[in-house]
Formats: sequence, C-alpha cells, structure tokens
Amino acid sequence: MIDIVLVEDQPLMQDGIEAIIRPVEDLHIVGCAQNGDEAVRLVGEKEPDIAIVDLCRLQMEAIQATVQIKQNHPRIKVIMLSSEADEEMVISGINVGADGFLLTELHAETLLQAIRAVHLGDSVISGKAARILTSKIRELTMDNKQLLARKLEKNGLEFTKREIDIAYLFMDNMSNKQIAQRLYLGEGTVKNYISGIYHKLEIRTRSEAIHFLQELLKK
Repeated sequence: MIDIVLVEDQPLMQDGIEAIIRPVEDLHIVGCAQNGDEAVRLVGEKEPDIAIVDLCRLQMEAIQATVQIKQNHPRIKVIMLSSEADEEMVISGINVGADGFLLTELHAETLLQAIRAVHLGDSVISGKAARILTSKIRELTMDNKQLLARKLEKNGLEFTKREIDIAYLFMDNMSNKQIAQRLYLGEGTVKNYISGIYHKLEIRTRSEAIHFLQELLKK
C-alpha cells in the first residue's frame, strides 16, 4: 500500500484527484492539506510514502513546504503538480528535491503510473517540464559562443555562423583589425559584417551592441 498526503487548496481539484486515487487498491490517501504549514504538519503526523503538492496557487509556499518535508523526512517522495511549467518553477521544484513534476493536463492513468514509479525510486517529469530541463542542461554544457547563438535565436535574431563568430569576438572588445586577423578576413569584410549586426540589433554604436550582447549572455 502506498500512503499519500495530498496538498491542494482548490476543492474541485482535490475532489478530482481523490476520485482518481481512492478506488485504486494499492493507493491510500491518508490526509489532505490546504496550505504549506498544514502540509508540513500532516506529513509529520501521517508519515506517508508520497506527498502530492499542487503548485497552481500555492507556488512559493509549496516550494518552502517541500524543502521542510525533504529536510525532516528524506525518505518521503514529493510529486509536484502544476497547470503550467515555466523555467523558474520547474528548476526550483527540482532543486528543492521534488521527485516528480507533472502538469495537471495529464490523464488519470498517467498520474497513477507516476505515483507508483516515484514510490519505486524513479524521477518522473512530464512533457513541457522535461523539455525545459533538457534545454537548461544543454545551455549549461554549451560554451559561451554556442550559448550566445542560442540566446540570439530565442530572441528572434537570425545570425549567420560568421556573424556569430564576429559578434562574439567584438563583444570581447576586439578591434576590427584583431577580429580580421583571428578569422583570416579583410578588415573591410569585418566592418561590413559588423554593420549588418548593428542593423539586425537595431543598434547604431559598437558600445551599445557590446552591452546588448553581454547582457543577453547573462540572462
């Protein structure tokens, strides 16, 4: 039997999740909490196998509750539910120890499978949340030039490979002559590329372009 505490502040959602879980023989809801403080207290009292925490309206309160649950009861698994997945929410949830991150648009059977998988020690991350994590991991393994290219693309700025090479070098305060020597190009050719970069960025000066690119890389 897998004992579950449900943390949900919306009665309709609570009823829906309970309706999915209660008829299942190997799952048992031992209590429901409506906020973070209640969740921490109830988990301490019931010592369930899994806490299912809805982030929809609780968000930071739910994140803080997860931190306390994981600190006080490391063996208890936490599955986070959310109606949407943005990068900050997903990363925060995983960083504080969530064992699962699911979107509420999932099918009933998917929720049941996720509960069983997490109970066995697997991590379950669904759909968009998984894509966000994959994207973040890729960014962390990129060098700065690759990362610059990715960030430009995300901002709707289509740079050629050569434009990215030049933008990366002049962002490091290299002169046109230094860039030309590094890339084995003529200074006039480099100047033309830089003019094209200004046009795409809708910026007129080198200092503005450098500042824009450096800030973009930090985001």
